[in-house]
Amino acid sequence: MKRYEYKFIKEGIKIGFDTNKKIEEAENEWNELGNQGWKFCKEGNGVMVFIRELDE
Repeated sequence: MKRYEYKFIKEGIKIGFDTNKKIEEAENEWNELGNQGWKFCKEGNGVMVFIRELDE
């Protein structure tokens, strides 16, 4: 039976006017999560949910 773990990340609005910088920071954060094996699952109510399978 497969087992999973979940990561909940609160969505926050970054302060500042540099949209490119905000996008780059978000991309770097998501790439780091991907490198750690996390996959995007869903978003809602100000929270993003990521999932990854546990090694048995």
